[in-house]
Amino acid sequence: MRLETLLPDSLRSRYSLKLLCVSLGIVLVITAITATTVVDISDRVQTEQLNAIETNAELEARALGQWIDGKQQTVRVLSNHQGIVPANRSRTQSTLDGEMRQLSNETASLSIVERSPASFSNGTRETIIASTERELVGAPLRATDVNWKPNSGFNFDGTDDVILSWVYTDNTNRTFVALASPTPGGEHALVAEYQTSIRAEQFTSAVAGTETQVLGGFTAYVLFDEDASSGIVPYEGDRWNTTIGQRINATEPTTELQGSVLTDTAVKGYHSVPGDQVDWVVVKEVPQSTALALTDRVRNELWLLLGVVLVGFGLVGVVIQRGPIQSIKRVARQANAIATGDLTVDVDERDRLDEVGQVQAAFGNTKAYIETITRQATALSRREFDSDALDEEVPGRVGESMQTMQQDLRRFISRLEVFNRVLRHNLRNQLDVIDSHAEAVADDSEGDTDHAEAILDATDRLAALGDRARRIDRLMSQELEPEQVDLTGAITDALDDIETDDESVTVTTELPETAPLVTNGEALTTVLRSPLENAIRYADSEVSVAVDAESDGYTVEIHDDGPGIPAGELSALRTDREPQLQHGRGLGLWQLKWGVAELGGEFSITTDDGTTVRMQLPDLDQT
Repeated sequence: MRLETLLPDSLRSRYSLKLLCVSLGIVLVITAITATTVVDISDRVQTEQLNAIETNAELEARALGQWIDGKQQTVRVLSNHQGIVPANRSRTQSTLDGEMRQLSNETASLSIVERSPASFSNGTRETIIASTERELVGAPLRATDVNWKPNSGFNFDGTDDVILSWVYTDNTNRTFVALASPTPGGEHALVAEYQTSIRAEQFTSAVAGTETQVLGGFTAYVLFDEDASSGIVPYEGDRWNTTIGQRINATEPTTELQGSVLTDTAVKGYHSVPGDQVDWVVVKEVPQSTALALTDRVRNELWLLLGVVLVGFGLVGVVIQRGPIQSIKRVARQANAIATGDLTVDVDERDRLDEVGQVQAAFGNTKAYIETITRQATALSRREFDSDALDEEVPGRVGESMQTMQQDLRRFISRLEVFNRVLRHNLRNQLDVIDSHAEAVADDSEGDTDHAEAILDATDRLAALGDRARRIDRLMSQELEPEQVDLTGAITDALDDIETDDESVTVTTELPETAPLVTNGEALTTVLRSPLENAIRYADSEVSVAVDAESDGYTVEIHDDGPGIPAGELSALRTDREPQLQHGRGLGLWQLKWGVAELGGEFSITTDDGTTVRMQLPDLDQT
């Protein structure tokens, strides 16, 4: 007995009603699936946005921690300045004025005060003997309004110690924080005040409209704010009536805090500032309309996709109504199967050229196409570049665009992370060297050139790093045009261009007389230079370079007997990421990795006995 005989005659006799029932079933199933997908994807995107804002707060907290560390180093160095001679107050005053002009604009004042190392002090009675604020000279330290921490007061564990005050306000309601360090004799101390609102102007955010504040880890009061006149006030006017304020006040002091909060109007991320004496919490606040704009866009686009699919089904229904009755019945059975949730149903794909055949083919292709696009879009939104869904073929311009977007996104993220972390780390270190030695040169009246040479060496390293970064960027950005080059000549020229003062290193080569290769000459020179420079620089005594011909190109092997490349840097190459807490010596290895990839080749590095770099360079004319 056929199931169709159970239907009422009024429904069985009218195909349009049967088609309407099937169409409604399909619409309900697709709507339910789309609604579930919208909720799921929206939740995931929202979670990613919350994590991003929390990460932004963490980065700002680390930057603020590095800022206070740098100020502690500056105060420690200034307290040992040769020009600070308490017995000669005019010289001391002149030194403070000169140093004040060279410091950043958030530095409010520098003062030298007397102290009694043998007795505990709360930092109020000490006499100021010199200060960049002339009206403070001769006054007690309390005139500066500095609020020293009760547990440490104005006392030091040694002449190298640096203490940090609470954040405090002056009589104009401006906020400051002070650092102090004793002079070498211990009988005096240097006190430096910094205006927190000026430092707050340097806060950065990846999302437009972000407001950044720094709260006290004990009180949840606002300590850093771009509004210089706000003073120290409770967070959002009522710290106990906010989630972040409650968490700060409910947590033990110095406990690390981090997380994110979603309110009716904003998305907030917070993170503790690292440091032994620092008990601050950075809070990033972004309007919800800005922070969750991506969530709304994904939701709207999915509903739009649903609308497109429904319109498509309507068109398919029109075509089916005009086809033969028997063919429509077969399509109806297939559609009913899908409407019941069986997406594994095989769509009838007979070799038909009429409307029904076109509907059957379009129905099957659309089903597969939508499923594939959805899987790939989900994988890309999660940055799951290793997902099997991305290996599925999507025909047409959409497929080409998604493949290009995937490749560009992976390359851009990798390159951005490496350039950002490596350049930021190396440039910062070298600039610190320049600053410290420049101060020493300025104070050295005997003409010693060691510091000047150190400055020149540091600037040379910065220039070399910048040149290498530009070469890599040019290599990765330009369209490579193959040409015939002599690999042997390229290696010889690269060796001749490498300058070294170490005459104990011997370079031996096993090169053919000529090695013609169709490749990009500029990129080849860039690729060869990095491992050759590395080998000559770190070799103990010997470097060997060999070239072997292959069926589709050449293999270049560079070996040195040095200590070998650290495992951490090789691990970074394998994972295609520069770790947050581990920075390489520069961009050389990344230049090698990206350059070989641009030339269509492969490379490997072994460190069993020294370092051996093996590069396979294809002939682009053959490939």
